[in-house]
Amino acid sequence: MGINNSNFLQRIIIGFVFIFIIQITSNASEKRDTLVYKPKRDTSVLVKAQVVDIDSSKSLLFYKPSSFGFIGYVPRNIAEFCKVSTRKKNLPKLGMLIGGTAILVALDQKILDASQQFGRFIHLDAERKFTNAISLKLGGFRVPVLDIPQNLNSGFYFLGEGWPSILIAGSFYSYGSFAKDYRALQTSSELAEMFLTLAITTQFIKRVTGRESPFVASSPGGKWKPFPNPSYYQKHVPYFDAFPSGHLATAMATITIISGNYPESRYVKPIGYTLMGVLGYSMMNNGVHWVSDYPLAIAIGYVYGKIALSHGQQVIHKKRSNSLVRTSVTPILIGENGFGMSYRVSF
Repeated sequence: MGINNSNFLQRIIIGFVFIFIIQITSNASEKRDTLVYKPKRDTSVLVKAQVVDIDSSKSLLFYKPSSFGFIGYVPRNIAEFCKVSTRKKNLPKLGMLIGGTAILVALDQKILDASQQFGRFIHLDAERKFTNAISLKLGGFRVPVLDIPQNLNSGFYFLGEGWPSILIAGSFYSYGSFAKDYRALQTSSELAEMFLTLAITTQFIKRVTGRESPFVASSPGGKWKPFPNPSYYQKHVPYFDAFPSGHLATAMATITIISGNYPESRYVKPIGYTLMGVLGYSMMNNGVHWVSDYPLAIAIGYVYGKIALSHGQQVIHKKRSNSLVRTSVTPILIGENGFGMSYRVSF
């Protein structure tokens, strides 16, 4: 018997997302922020900033982001991504990424078949079932804006769609505006910046590689048709857009940014990676992606998340006490009638 209670499933999915958000915002409200005036990066202009104590060794400093300042970072992020990816110290990692992806490409069909067989075993309906909730009429066309999942697998797949990401970024923005919390505002700005940057990057790679999605594959593992005709691509998207996974890249970047800005929260990564795992499985179960579409997507999301953090926050390392060596003198009893002094040195 399949799992078809769509209302119940939607509540589970939305509940996980809200737990994710509530954990972060409640953690943020417990932290005491210090408002200071600091020079803006590479300038002598003093602007307001908030310092958040993370632990005894470091604090994070956040400036208030401008309303649409994140747009200006997009081209710089892409340039920085290219530089980071080709640095000498990162070449071994790049080689491992390429080698690992190549191995997975060779095993793609077997892994996909096993994943879908497991889905059938647990009665997880693989069909993509959505119903339109919101749409706009543009010209003579009706454009869907929000589609609601109608089964569990589609619900997991929905986690990688735009709406959950917009909900998370919007929640940070709303909380930050209401509480005047620069950390939340900066997180929202970084997420918006990341969405734009990832959209450009993943779409470019998809249009270069032209890999078939599993559900339309014409051969085991899917064919690669590099540099497809743009107009033909738009009319036959599933035949060219499998590699890499934009959904998983977005999920990884989201977790990287949030956990980087809220390192004191212990639940961001466990909850985030769990949701990311079920998202990855659901996209194999419904035939949208191969497992080899994931390593590059995860790497792209992680690097872009780190790039966003690098200009969105400043780490302040606290100075340790200079008295690293402590001494003490105490009287001691020696034998039955003798006294002495004990001199102790502690590091």
